[in-house]
Amino acid sequence: MAVALNHSGHDGPVTLQTVIGLFDDHIDAEQALIAIRKATGNPEQVSLIVRDRAAEERGALDEGGAVARVLVATALDAVGGWLQGLASLIVPRHGTFLVAGPIGAALTGLSDARATGDSPGSDAWADPGALKLNLAIQEFGFDTDEAEYIERRLEAGVALIAVTSRDSGSAQQTQRLFAENSAVHIGRANTDAQIASQLTALLARTARSFAGSDIVVADAVAPLRHLCAEIDADPSDTPCGALVVDAQGEEFGAIGDILVDPATPAADGTPTVRYVVVTFGGVFGLGRRHVPIPATLVDLKQEPVRLAVNRAALESAPSVSLGQPFSRHEEQELCGYFDIPCYWEE
Repeated sequence: MAVALNHSGHDGPVTLQTVIGLFDDHIDAEQALIAIRKATGNPEQVSLIVRDRAAEERGALDEGGAVARVLVATALDAVGGWLQGLASLIVPRHGTFLVAGPIGAALTGLSDARATGDSPGSDAWADPGALKLNLAIQEFGFDTDEAEYIERRLEAGVALIAVTSRDSGSAQQTQRLFAENSAVHIGRANTDAQIASQLTALLARTARSFAGSDIVVADAVAPLRHLCAEIDADPSDTPCGALVVDAQGEEFGAIGDILVDPATPAADGTPTVRYVVVTFGGVFGLGRRHVPIPATLVDLKQEPVRLAVNRAALESAPSVSLGQPFSRHEEQELCGYFDIPCYWEE
C-alpha cells in the first residue's frame, strides 16, 4: 500500500521532530509500537490516539476498567502497560478515544494548562469552543490541512502513533518502522521544544475531568511504575517475591509487583509506594490471582511482609493482570472494597 509522506513547517524555535503514522489495521499499529519500544525505550516520546467505537456502541463509559477493555478491543494490550498517560476520552462531536503520550496530554491536560497559564502557543487553545483533535496535532507543527486530514481519519477509526524526538536520525528510524509496519500515512513536522516540554510534563499528572473543559475523561491510568517488572530493578534491593502473611500471621502468598508513584517522592527521595500486588493461589502458575493492596494496609518493613487484612477479605478482593494498565476506576473499586480513602483524596 502506498505511503503518503509529508513534511510540515513550524515557526519559532525548533529542536524536536514529530513523526506521525496512521494505521488502518490495529494489529499493524501494535507491531509498530512493539518495534518502537525496542528501538527507543522512551514511552514519554510516544503518542497514541485510537477511536473506541465499541464503547460508543455499548454506551457503557462509566464501567470500571474502560482503558484495559479498549486496549484489548483494539489489539493494543501487549504494549498498553508501557505507554504513558493512557486515558479514555469523550471528545464532543468527535467520539470516544483512547489516548496516550504528549499528544494525548495535549487533550487531557488542556484545561490544566489554561488554568496555570502554561497553555501551548496557538490562540485557538484559549477558546474552549474551538477545541478539536486537529488543534492538538497542529501544536506539534503540522499544518492545518494535514491536521484536519488526520482528524478525519481518526474519526473513521484509524490508529495514530507519533514519536517526538530530538534528532533527525530517530525521526528517520521512526519513519522506516512505520513504513515497515504498513502505515497508510506518514507525516513529519518540526515541533517547538517548549510546547513539547510543557505537554510532556503533563504526563506526570493524573488524567482527570477538568472544570471548564468539554472533554470528559471516562477512565485513566495513574502514572505508576511497576517496580518488580522493570528491567533495571535489582531484586536484592526490593521485596519483590518476598513472602506475605495476612493479619493473623498466616502465610498467604508472595509479592508479585510493587506500584510506585514517581511524581510523589517519599521522605528519603524514593518514589512513594501506592500498592503492593500480592500473588496467590493457582497451580503451576495457572489460575493465580494478583490483588493490589493499598500501601497503607501493608508493612513492608516486617519479615515476612505483613498485611492488615484477613485471608477471607483478600481472597474475594478485586484482582488485576500483572503488567497491565491499572486504571482509576479499578483504583476506586479497591478503595471502596477495603473501605479506605484513595491516596489522592487524603
